Amino acid sequence: MTTLRLDGPVDLAQHIPADPSGLFLHRGDGLLARGEALVLTATGEDRFTDLSQAFQQVSAAATVDDAAGVRGSGLLALGSFSYYAASERPSRLVIPRAVLGQADGCAFLTLVTADGEDPARGLGAADGRDPSALLAELFPTADAEASAADAPAPPVPHIEVASAHTPAEYQALISRAVDEIRAGGAEKLVISERLDARSSDPVSIPALARRLAAMYPMTWVFRVGDVIGASPEMLVETEGSRLFSRVLAGTRPVADGGELTAEDRDAFFHDPKERAEHEYAIRSVTGPLEAVTEWISAPAEPFVLRLPGLEHLASDVSAKLRPGLTSVDVAGLLHPSAAVSGTPRVDADRINRTIEEQDRGGYAAPVGWMSGRGDGQWAIALRMAHLDPEDPHYLVLQAGGGIVEASDPLTEHAEALAKTRPMMRALRG
Repeated sequence: MTTLRLDGPVDLAQHIPADPSGLFLHRGDGLLARGEALVLTATGEDRFTDLSQAFQQVSAAATVDDAAGVRGSGLLALGSFSYYAASERPSRLVIPRAVLGQADGCAFLTLVTADGEDPARGLGAADGRDPSALLAELFPTADAEASAADAPAPPVPHIEVASAHTPAEYQALISRAVDEIRAGGAEKLVISERLDARSSDPVSIPALARRLAAMYPMTWVFRVGDVIGASPEMLVETEGSRLFSRVLAGTRPVADGGELTAEDRDAFFHDPKERAEHEYAIRSVTGPLEAVTEWISAPAEPFVLRLPGLEHLASDVSAKLRPGLTSVDVAGLLHPSAAVSGTPRVDADRINRTIEEQDRGGYAAPVGWMSGRGDGQWAIALRMAHLDPEDPHYLVLQAGGGIVEASDPLTEHAEALAKTRPMMRALRG
């Protein structure tokens, strides 16, 4: 495989292919992928370890010519894991045929050729080719007319939405979760709602991803396999020994995509219920990290992360990772955090699945990428939808919230619905 350094920075959002095999974008940097050179899959309790080891074996055998030498260049795989170990949906790592990436203003193009394969076959060959010509061939820019500021806006598609539960039914599930907590089954649970959405127009992956990136620039926009979304929460990011995790727990929805008033934000920040929920989430990350890091730094108090229509209590955790672990290894160690599961983890997941009565698939599970060096970024698949490969008009949105003893069913229902709003806004354009 070969990585070529491009002459200058690129606008990744304008180069998203019609059907990317993967994408991961954050504030102008990230990765776009085309094709599949190799797909690795795994199921069960050991899915993280199995995929980490399988990819390391591929990496050890690969011949890598990396002229960029930045984050994400060289051999890499994009991946999406399933939430539950017992899920029938396989977890997967995809080594793309071609990658357009950018890190800190340095753009690069990676091309992968399998053993024994004609270099001219597939998505292109790098030998003797001008990098700009390869970029134009493999990742052409979006139609200039369609993206022009003065172009007429396309008609808004009609979206039919059907919730898995009526309001009364979903609020009854929350009451049931509160009863479980009061009975001592768990200290915190996380219950989610599912919405089936059908669009009058086929869903355009590039348009949807561009809208999410433009509307929610502080998030990590992703598409891998059947999941697409814009996550505000980074489970783990590693680069060498440096480790970063952004923990979110505690949410206040705001009407019409607005922000809380200063008074309401102060009340939210000091709300005992929200602070307790956040503390559970922080401990669920820092606790497991103690065994694999030399030091951990976590703030004494969270900050309020402001997103359009939603505000969260957030904490940025940093640590020094011990040698020998990949980003996928750490993601498996941390998944699921209390932010998406509850506490204690095993009891919470058992109760959550009993109440939800459905497999979460890729919802609330790690999604991201890992390099041949083991570095990577794994966000939690939130503010997301599952795509249907057989029906481009159909998506399944899923969102939920943390439940503690003081939770109010009506408020929790409103929060779950508010968390589907980013995807609905992007779908409607």
